[in-house]
Amino acid sequence: MRPNGKRILLISPEPWQGLHMSKHHLSQALAARGDHVFFLDPPDQRLQGISTAQLDGITVVRYNHWLRGVNRLPLWMNRWYYGRLIKRIAARTGGPFDIIWCFDTSRLQIFPNGVGLKLLHLADYDILYTGQGLITSAEIIFTTCRVVADEVAPRSKARTINIGHALDARWTKGLDGQRVRTNNTVRDVVFTGQLANTYNDWEGFLSIASGHPEIRFSFIGPYDPKFPEPAFQALYILPNVEFTGLMTKDQLIPRARAADLLLFGFRSAQRAKERANPHKVLEYLSTGNVIVGSYTMEYGTGQDMMCLAPEGGDLKETFDKALANYAELNAAQERAKRIAYATQRTMDRLIERIDRELAALSA
Repeated sequence: MRPNGKRILLISPEPWQGLHMSKHHLSQALAARGDHVFFLDPPDQRLQGISTAQLDGITVVRYNHWLRGVNRLPLWMNRWYYGRLIKRIAARTGGPFDIIWCFDTSRLQIFPNGVGLKLLHLADYDILYTGQGLITSAEIIFTTCRVVADEVAPRSKARTINIGHALDARWTKGLDGQRVRTNNTVRDVVFTGQLANTYNDWEGFLSIASGHPEIRFSFIGPYDPKFPEPAFQALYILPNVEFTGLMTKDQLIPRARAADLLLFGFRSAQRAKERANPHKVLEYLSTGNVIVGSYTMEYGTGQDMMCLAPEGGDLKETFDKALANYAELNAAQERAKRIAYATQRTMDRLIERIDRELAALSA
């Protein structure tokens, strides 16, 4: 089955409004090439029934969840409840769906029958503790990293494909000026992404920022000033650190490109599987900028494109090595290598691969 021109219900654990991730970018890319994408937000108890809104080229669907505790009931109840909901949404939006594209294991626990092709898309390892019935009832499974594919493939009769992440096309525009940068001193470091979680290496960030008062550190993304992590609280009040909050994509891309160095860090000693393939890495690589990060299973040593700490290793030690070798890392040929890697992995190319996989499924 080729998705082009199909009616797709994409079920997301994150709402459309807020920080956009791969599922949001995929929705827009599918809609841009002619699919009819209906993005199902998490339930909103303030609503009555089902509502729809046209936003950014897709139809956002919102609904009220009326059967509390359905996930603790027998699977047949979950299948009945969500089958009924999907059919109501189909009737509300103009007809049955061709594909049920599910990113969310916290709501559906098993795919309903007779509502469309059952496609499970697993973006993270830490969502596998729920939705076991989704794995066994899916007709095809996509994952964003090898560790997830290896975990679910033995449990499913469906074909399981690790397709990785894809780069939003907006990061590929206007890159000519990014291939050459003449600065040899790091004064501006940027982190982008979700900041209100315990996966981040707050101790590492604090050690780096407090050890380099001459550098300005900008943490861009949604955050909670009262987040109960001692290292976060200490980082938050440093004079050379700013937390900007969420930026639009149009604001974020030039800000990340302007940075001298891009930073990410997760507690890889405890969370290596949960952060095996951070989506932000492709965005970082597309800028050409020098990157310092924690160990990631999907990139291993960084394939000579990034400065990655060993698993459970000291993030500040890796940061300081990057500073010492910054001129070499920031050379034109190194920047071009990073840009080339990212631009070969655009959303359009990912969708082409998805097309081939779905065509093979129906052959």
